[in-house]
Amino acid sequence: MHTCAFNSVKLTLDEPMTATTEVKQPNFLMMKRVWIAIALPIVIFYFSGIQGLVQLAIVWIFASIMLLMFAYKKFRIKKWNVSTRDHFGEQDGMWSHEFGSTFMKLDQQRGLIHLREENKQKTYPFSAIKEWRYNLSTTRERTGINKELDRTHDFRESGFYIAVDDVQFPEWRVMFFPQKGDFNSQEGIRDTELQLKRWMHIFDKVINR
Repeated sequence: MHTCAFNSVKLTLDEPMTATTEVKQPNFLMMKRVWIAIALPIVIFYFSGIQGLVQLAIVWIFASIMLLMFAYKKFRIKKWNVSTRDHFGEQDGMWSHEFGSTFMKLDQQRGLIHLREENKQKTYPFSAIKEWRYNLSTTRERTGINKELDRTHDFRESGFYIAVDDVQFPEWRVMFFPQKGDFNSQEGIRDTELQLKRWMHIFDKVINR
Protein backbone atom coordinates (compact mmCIF):
# COMPACT_ATOMS: atom_id res chain seq x y z
CA MET A 1 0.00 0.00 0.00
CA HIS A 2 1.28 3.47 -0.70
CA THR A 3 0.00 7.00 -0.73
CA CYS A 4 1.37 10.27 -2.08
CA ALA A 5 0.73 13.64 -0.48
CA PHE A 6 1.59 15.70 -3.55
CA ASN A 7 0.72 13.74 -6.65
CA SER A 8 -0.71 10.25 -6.92
CA VAL A 9 0.29 9.63 -10.53
CA LYS A 10 1.94 6.21 -10.68
CA LEU A 11 5.11 5.74 -12.70
CA THR A 12 5.35 2.84 -15.10
CA LEU A 13 9.01 3.13 -16.04
CA ASP A 14 10.72 -0.24 -16.23
CA GLU A 15 14.03 0.57 -17.84
CA PRO A 16 17.17 -0.79 -16.12
CA MET A 17 18.78 1.48 -13.55
CA THR A 18 22.43 1.52 -12.57
CA ALA A 19 24.48 3.17 -9.85
CA THR A 20 24.93 6.90 -10.27
CA THR A 21 28.38 8.43 -10.61
CA GLU A 22 29.92 10.85 -8.14
CA VAL A 23 29.31 14.51 -8.92
CA LYS A 24 32.13 17.03 -8.66
CA GLN A 25 31.88 19.16 -5.53
CA PRO A 26 31.67 22.96 -5.98
CA ASN A 27 34.61 25.13 -4.94
CA PHE A 28 33.74 28.37 -3.11
CA LEU A 29 36.98 30.08 -4.15
CA MET A 30 36.26 29.41 -7.83
CA MET A 31 32.93 31.24 -7.85
CA LYS A 32 32.71 34.40 -9.96
CA ARG A 33 31.29 36.58 -7.17
CA VAL A 34 34.23 35.65 -4.91
CA TRP A 35 36.74 36.67 -7.59
CA ILE A 36 34.91 39.97 -8.18
CA ALA A 37 34.91 40.67 -4.42
CA ILE A 38 38.66 40.06 -4.30
CA ALA A 39 39.37 42.01 -7.49
CA LEU A 40 37.33 45.09 -6.55
CA PRO A 41 39.79 46.66 -4.04
CA ILE A 42 42.73 45.65 -6.26
CA VAL A 43 41.24 47.48 -9.25
CA ILE A 44 40.49 50.57 -7.15
CA PHE A 45 44.04 50.56 -5.80
CA TYR A 46 45.48 50.16 -9.32
CA PHE A 47 43.60 53.15 -10.74
CA SER A 48 43.31 55.41 -7.66
CA GLY A 49 46.20 54.43 -5.43
CA ILE A 50 46.10 54.01 -1.67
CA GLN A 51 44.29 57.33 -1.21
CA GLY A 52 41.43 56.28 -3.47
CA LEU A 53 41.29 52.88 -1.79
CA VAL A 54 40.88 54.55 1.62
CA GLN A 55 38.36 57.13 0.39
CA LEU A 56 36.19 54.47 -1.23
CA ALA A 57 36.65 52.00 1.61
CA ILE A 58 33.01 52.05 2.70
CA VAL A 59 31.82 51.45 -0.86
CA TRP A 60 34.11 48.56 -1.80
CA ILE A 61 33.96 46.89 1.62
CA PHE A 62 30.14 46.92 1.51
CA ALA A 63 30.09 45.71 -2.10
CA SER A 64 32.60 42.94 -1.37
CA ILE A 65 30.67 41.75 1.68
CA MET A 66 27.43 41.60 -0.32
CA LEU A 67 29.14 39.71 -3.14
CA LEU A 68 30.61 37.19 -0.70
CA MET A 69 27.26 36.71 1.01
CA PHE A 70 25.47 36.01 -2.28
CA ALA A 71 28.34 33.77 -3.37
CA TYR A 72 28.10 31.71 -0.18
CA LYS A 73 24.34 31.39 -0.55
CA LYS A 74 24.80 30.09 -4.10
CA PHE A 75 27.67 27.85 -3.02
CA ARG A 76 25.58 26.30 -0.25
CA ILE A 77 22.77 25.46 -2.69
CA LYS A 78 25.20 24.02 -5.24
CA LYS A 79 26.82 21.92 -2.52
CA TRP A 80 23.43 20.54 -1.51
CA ASN A 81 22.62 19.91 -5.19
CA VAL A 82 25.47 17.39 -5.40
CA SER A 83 25.11 15.91 -1.90
CA THR A 84 22.54 13.27 -2.84
CA ARG A 85 23.94 9.73 -3.13
CA ASP A 86 21.72 7.23 -4.91
CA HIS A 87 22.30 3.65 -5.92
CA PHE A 88 19.82 1.97 -8.26
CA GLY A 89 20.48 -1.75 -8.17
CA GLU A 90 18.83 -3.52 -11.05
CA GLN A 91 21.87 -5.81 -11.12
CA ASP A 92 22.72 -6.30 -7.44
CA GLY A 93 19.31 -5.78 -5.82
CA MET A 94 20.51 -2.89 -3.64
CA TRP A 95 18.58 0.39 -3.80
CA SER A 96 19.72 3.27 -1.62
CA HIS A 97 19.30 7.00 -1.14
CA GLU A 98 21.31 9.23 1.19
CA PHE A 99 21.04 12.94 1.86
CA GLY A 100 22.21 14.79 4.95
CA SER A 101 21.63 12.76 8.10
CA THR A 102 19.06 10.46 6.50
CA PHE A 103 19.49 7.20 4.60
CA MET A 104 17.41 4.34 3.27
CA LYS A 105 18.51 1.12 1.61
CA LEU A 106 16.39 -1.68 0.20
CA ASP A 107 18.12 -5.06 0.19
CA GLN A 108 16.02 -6.87 -2.37
CA GLN A 109 17.80 -10.22 -1.98
CA ARG A 110 17.39 -10.41 1.81
CA GLY A 111 14.04 -8.59 1.97
CA LEU A 112 15.32 -5.95 4.37
CA ILE A 113 15.11 -2.15 4.60
CA HIS A 114 17.78 -0.16 6.44
CA LEU A 115 16.74 3.29 7.70
CA ARG A 116 18.59 6.17 9.32
CA GLU A 117 17.18 9.50 10.46
CA GLU A 118 19.27 11.92 12.51
CA ASN A 119 20.76 9.88 15.40
CA LYS A 120 18.58 6.78 15.07
CA GLN A 121 18.88 3.84 12.68
CA LYS A 122 17.15 0.51 12.36
CA THR A 123 16.61 -2.46 10.03
CA TYR A 124 13.21 -3.97 9.25
CA PRO A 125 11.94 -6.84 7.11
CA PHE A 126 9.83 -5.77 4.13
CA SER A 127 6.81 -7.26 5.92
CA ALA A 128 7.10 -4.51 8.59
CA ILE A 129 6.55 -1.73 6.03
CA LYS A 130 2.95 -0.50 6.26
CA GLU A 131 3.00 2.27 3.67
CA TRP A 132 5.18 4.85 1.97
CA ARG A 133 4.38 8.32 0.71
CA TYR A 134 6.04 11.59 -0.08
CA ASN A 135 5.33 15.20 0.71
CA LEU A 136 6.62 18.07 -1.40
CA SER A 137 5.85 21.34 0.35
CA THR A 138 6.35 24.45 -1.80
CA THR A 139 5.79 28.15 -1.14
CA ARG A 140 6.65 30.66 -3.88
CA GLU A 141 4.50 33.69 -3.16
CA ARG A 142 6.62 35.65 -0.70
CA THR A 143 9.95 37.46 -1.11
CA GLY A 144 12.92 38.61 0.99
CA ILE A 145 13.37 37.17 4.48
CA ASN A 146 9.93 35.56 4.31
CA LYS A 147 11.02 33.67 1.20
CA GLU A 148 14.05 32.33 3.08
CA LEU A 149 11.83 31.22 5.98
CA ASP A 150 9.51 29.51 3.49
CA ARG A 151 12.47 27.76 1.88
CA THR A 152 13.58 26.36 5.25
CA HIS A 153 10.02 25.32 6.13
CA ASP A 154 9.53 23.62 2.76
CA PHE A 155 12.77 21.68 3.13
CA ARG A 156 11.92 20.50 6.64
CA GLU A 157 8.39 19.45 5.69
CA SER A 158 9.27 17.70 2.44
CA GLY A 159 10.63 14.20 2.12
CA PHE A 160 9.93 10.51 1.67
CA TYR A 161 7.96 9.03 4.57
CA ILE A 162 7.98 5.33 5.46
CA ALA A 163 5.49 3.94 8.01
CA VAL A 164 6.57 0.73 9.72
CA ASP A 165 5.22 -1.67 12.31
CA ASP A 166 7.23 -0.23 15.17
CA VAL A 167 5.70 1.30 18.29
CA GLN A 168 8.83 3.28 19.14
CA PHE A 169 9.55 4.61 15.63
CA PRO A 170 6.32 4.30 13.60
CA GLU A 171 7.41 6.65 10.80
CA TRP A 172 10.71 7.58 9.21
CA ARG A 173 11.47 10.62 7.07
CA VAL A 174 14.19 10.56 4.43
CA MET A 175 15.29 13.96 3.15
CA PHE A 176 15.48 14.96 -0.50
CA PHE A 177 16.93 18.08 -2.11
CA PRO A 178 16.87 19.29 -5.73
CA GLN A 179 19.86 18.25 -7.81
CA LYS A 180 19.12 21.36 -9.88
CA GLY A 181 17.91 24.68 -8.44
CA ASP A 182 16.30 24.92 -5.00
CA PHE A 183 12.91 24.74 -3.30
CA ASN A 184 12.00 28.24 -4.48
CA SER A 185 12.52 27.56 -8.16
CA GLN A 186 10.28 25.70 -10.56
CA GLU A 187 13.29 23.75 -11.78
CA GLY A 188 14.15 22.64 -8.25
CA ILE A 189 10.58 21.70 -7.38
CA ARG A 190 10.22 19.61 -10.53
CA ASP A 191 13.58 17.90 -9.97
CA THR A 192 12.67 16.96 -6.39
CA GLU A 193 9.25 15.75 -7.50
CA LEU A 194 10.86 13.44 -10.06
CA GLN A 195 13.27 12.06 -7.46
CA LEU A 196 10.42 11.33 -5.06
CA LYS A 197 8.26 9.74 -7.75
CA ARG A 198 11.21 7.60 -8.79
CA TRP A 199 11.43 6.22 -5.26
CA MET A 200 7.67 5.69 -5.10
CA HIS A 201 8.08 3.54 -8.19
CA ILE A 202 11.10 1.70 -6.75
CA PHE A 203 9.23 0.85 -3.54
CA ASP A 204 6.21 -0.30 -5.48
CA LYS A 205 8.41 -2.47 -7.68
CA VAL A 206 10.63 -3.92 -4.96
CA ILE A 207 8.31 -4.24 -1.94
CA ASN A 208 5.27 -5.47 -3.85
CA ARG A 209 7.24 -7.84 -6.06
